[in-house]
This record gives sequence, C-alpha cells and structure tokens, in this order.
Amino acid sequence: MTTNKILFREEQKFRVWWLWLILVGASAVSAGPLWYGVWSQLTTGVPWGDEPTGDTALVVTTLLVTLLMGGLILLFVLARLETEITTADIAFRFSPFVRKWRRIPREMIARFEAGRYNPIMDYGGWGVRQSLGKKGKAYNVSGNLGLTLYLVDGKKLLIGTRRLQAISYAMDNMMKGMPRSEEKRVS
Repeated sequence: MTTNKILFREEQKFRVWWLWLILVGASAVSAGPLWYGVWSQLTTGVPWGDEPTGDTALVVTTLLVTLLMGGLILLFVLARLETEITTADIAFRFSPFVRKWRRIPREMIARFEAGRYNPIMDYGGWGVRQSLGKKGKAYNVSGNLGLTLYLVDGKKLLIGTRRLQAISYAMDNMMKGMPRSEEKRVS
C-alpha cells in the first residue's frame, strides 16, 4: 500500500472587512428597529409604529428576524474552503455548502493554470459559483488568485487560493511524470 504525500494544504475563511460590514450592517438595519419597537412597546405600553401590532406578534417577528440574521452571520463564520494536494490527487470542500471532500485524481487533469482572475466578471462573485460563460465552476472565498484545472472531460474548475506560488509548486510536483495535455485529449 502506498501513501500519498501531502504537497499542499490550505484553509481559507471569509475574512474580508467589507463582507462583515455588509452582514453586520444588514443585521443592524433589519433587527435594530424591531428591538427598539419591542423595548418601546413593552416598557412604555405605547404601541410602536403607525399601524402597531400586538406584543406577541412584535416579539415573535423580532426574534425570527434576529435568528435569521444571526444564522446568516454564523453561516459565514463557519464557511471555509479547504484544499489539499497530494501526489495522487487534489481534494477540496467548501463547508458547510459542500461538506464532502471532492477528489480529482491527477489522471483526470489535462492541465492547470495558477494565476489571477476577476471573480466578479468571470464568476459573478465569491462562494460556490457557476460561470455563465465557458469558465466553468469556481470555489473561492476572497481575492483574485486561483488554480484553474482543465479536466480531461473538457470541464473547467477554479479553486481560489491565497498562496499562488505554493499551490503552483504543489501542482507541478503532483503532475510530474504525467503525459502532456496534448497527449490526453478526449475524442
């Protein structure tokens, strides 16, 4: 039994300031006024708003909006893109959206490119994205650096990275001894 040597490992999380500004801002704008209404209506007894609702409905609505926004923030806190390259394959998952590791054996990779891309123009943003054009599918959390895999079945796949040189070096090592992409064309 042979063991596959790990050549590269990376874990990325959503840690860009503007994303958190949007999430926290949206939460404050949606839940903040409701919490003020609950406080105002329950402590002073004066109905809140132009068309006030009952205390129970106001509290339930406020709790639901707060739970929804809190759940959305928690989803982004827990979200992470994990990439691992071994001598035999490349594996990745994007928890909690793609929980199971997806493995691509090196024999399925015709060629690869490591470089810059435009996440908004090429894929419509960050996350698990499908290009409207011929760019294929993308898994990314931030930035504009990625590894594009050209598979022997003609599909393309981009995996975002913050460590472009390291992932390129690992792919070079993984692909050593493999036939050139010209020899691996699918008919």
